[in-house]
Amino acid sequence: MEITKNNIDALNATIKITVTKDDYQSGVDSALKDIQKKAVFKGFRPGKAPMGLVKKEFNARAKADEINKLVSKGLSDYLKDNKIDYMGEPLPSETQNSHIPDYNKDETFDFYIDIALAPEFDVDIDSNLNLKQYEIKIEDSVVDKAVEQYKNAAGKHEKVEISSEKSLLKGEVFQVDANGVKLDSGLSNRTSMLVNMVKDETQKQKFIGKKIGDEITFDLTQVFPNENEAKALLNNQMIDFKTINVNFAFKIEEISDFIQGELTQEVFDRFFPKDSVHNQEEMIAQIREQFKDGYANESDIKLLIDAKKALLENVKFDVPVEMMKRWLLTLDEYKTLDKKALEDRFPHLEDDIRWNLIESKLVKKNNIEISQDEELQAAKDITLQEFARYGLMPSQVPDDMLDNFAKERLAKNQDRSMIRSQVISQKLTEVIKEKATLTKEEISYENFTKLFE
Repeated sequence: MEITKNNIDALNATIKITVTKDDYQSGVDSALKDIQKKAVFKGFRPGKAPMGLVKKEFNARAKADEINKLVSKGLSDYLKDNKIDYMGEPLPSETQNSHIPDYNKDETFDFYIDIALAPEFDVDIDSNLNLKQYEIKIEDSVVDKAVEQYKNAAGKHEKVEISSEKSLLKGEVFQVDANGVKLDSGLSNRTSMLVNMVKDETQKQKFIGKKIGDEITFDLTQVFPNENEAKALLNNQMIDFKTINVNFAFKIEEISDFIQGELTQEVFDRFFPKDSVHNQEEMIAQIREQFKDGYANESDIKLLIDAKKALLENVKFDVPVEMMKRWLLTLDEYKTLDKKALEDRFPHLEDDIRWNLIESKLVKKNNIEISQDEELQAAKDITLQEFARYGLMPSQVPDDMLDNFAKERLAKNQDRSMIRSQVISQKLTEVIKEKATLTKEEISYENFTKLFE
């Protein structure tokens, strides 16, 4: 098998692969013998058909399969052995057309494959890269709000006799006529509602100061002008405000008020590592540490974004644009796009392509590597973040469960790739913090979020 590379320009090349009979015949013969053992032909016992008959039926297919395997492996080995740095994936050539092979007659086959060559450029992070490192202030009001949230998380509803603005009402909601009489065939639902969900103050007063057994009549569109809330109350997605009878009543069967919880040791151990918090002062210190870590992470994200922007602006090189467009259209994410739609999106995609090249160079120059332990820990961190959305604190997740969830995530190629990308970003950020020139700037969280607008 002969493989040659023709450089079209600095960013594009065509590879020619010539496959001859000497390359593929032994593989074809071996494949045909395997087929002979399994093939069933009329008039012959299984596996006993003559080779001539097998060749007549399967030779072309076996030859095509063997040649395709040879071309694929030959190309891969050639690129690796010659250390050819390329982008995307090789594609059939658009300028040098491979002839349509006749696998029954032809003995020599030529294949032409286009590849996009990675551009040559130099980049590194040093003191010439000037960036801001934002130090986000932890406002007392934010800490106070967090304390209240923990108290609420430890709270519960307790039954009361008279409703108030903070009450939860349980009972039946049903349609009534103009006189407030329940309609036999009207809409109804056993449900619950929070009084403070009623935004209109006049309407809200109708639900305050009531007791069990009271019926409150109301206009559905005035109490719940948001159609989604009205549909949820009635557990009916087919409501049409334009045609529905909006006269309803709510008959109270139970009233309860939310009572904020006390900050006991049980509560501390529920939300924080066991025995790490023993009073409100220690809890506040933990909360501040949590905000400090969270704000530092957000600051680092901003730092990497700014570094990426600066490097994209200052590191100049070309990319094989047309070849990249051809390749993108083969990907599942973009294959539904026509060329016009891809053209419109390409400026942003080109920045992503350029950054991937820059990031790859920085990773190599700074010897950034990811160990299996680092992968696993990152997967655990992401898993804990997901558990937190369901109200589970890290101390509440058993180690073996966390380990299993993390390993299951890493077993999925897409998830593993995303996790590795996050770890690389974190390590690259540390390089930036170590080598770039950083100017510290204190900022409120409110103003910090505006930097992303």
